[in-house]
Amino acid sequence: MALNDRLAALLPCFPLRAGPLSALDLSQGSRVLADSGRLHLLLRGPVQIEGDGEDAERLPREQWLQPVLVWLPAPARHRLMPMSDQPMQVFDVPVDFGESGLNPLLDALPHRLVLARRDLPAAMSATLALIVEEAEGQGCAHVAMLSRLVEVLLLQWLRHQLDRMRGGSGSLLAGLSDPALRPVLDAIHRQPEHAWSLAELARLAGLSRTALAERFARVVGQPPGDYLLDWRLRRARLLLREGLGVAEVATAVGYGSAAALTRLFSQRLGQAPARWRREQAVRSRVSAQ
Repeated sequence: MALNDRLAALLPCFPLRAGPLSALDLSQGSRVLADSGRLHLLLRGPVQIEGDGEDAERLPREQWLQPVLVWLPAPARHRLMPMSDQPMQVFDVPVDFGESGLNPLLDALPHRLVLARRDLPAAMSATLALIVEEAEGQGCAHVAMLSRLVEVLLLQWLRHQLDRMRGGSGSLLAGLSDPALRPVLDAIHRQPEHAWSLAELARLAGLSRTALAERFARVVGQPPGDYLLDWRLRRARLLLREGLGVAEVATAVGYGSAAALTRLFSQRLGQAPARWRREQAVRSRVSAQ
């Protein structure tokens, strides 16, 4: 595993999964989509996308005349509208990147990311060409092939987004792009059960404790201790969903007892871990119906 892979500790916890790619027919007017994150490949014809209903404010109206890729990482009710009667080529893919509040990468991404086709990095352009060729060819196993190619495209996009965040501030992506903070974040992500001290984290960063605390808060957007606490809670919820007992989860995320984790859960989320898990199970059954 490459030591400089900024996503290696996160993607196994929050795998990015693409559903089947489909061509959207906008000849009869607009389409409203809402059930998952989406990737739209707007390859021919002017198209407008805007938020719909309660998502109208966070997805303001935007029009594109040139071919673009539009990624909505989190589920958002939105409308696609043709802006002319000329022939259209629009592909749509549902994308699952976990839930807001659980996946810190998802929470760090903008509500909408846009890349013009002419501005794509070479690797993304090559992947897109394969996607279009496969979509139009309808060859053997093309459904599975397209899903995997879309996942590759989105992982390339994440890498591109990280590269653009160098020197930025106020988000996890900026922190992962900071050479001093990257090993700190990687250590926290890999070992949430460890009782990390500020001195230990500072040694990983090659900074003084004061310099690390200031830099981490400025670049990531919160102090190191707060980020560690948030990460432990995210991991705890993931493990509870997987069926681990409260005591097992407490040990896995660095708390000495089920009672300690229960107190933290109640303080931060307003309910005990066991109750939270029961409610999540009910929601999953309802959404599956």
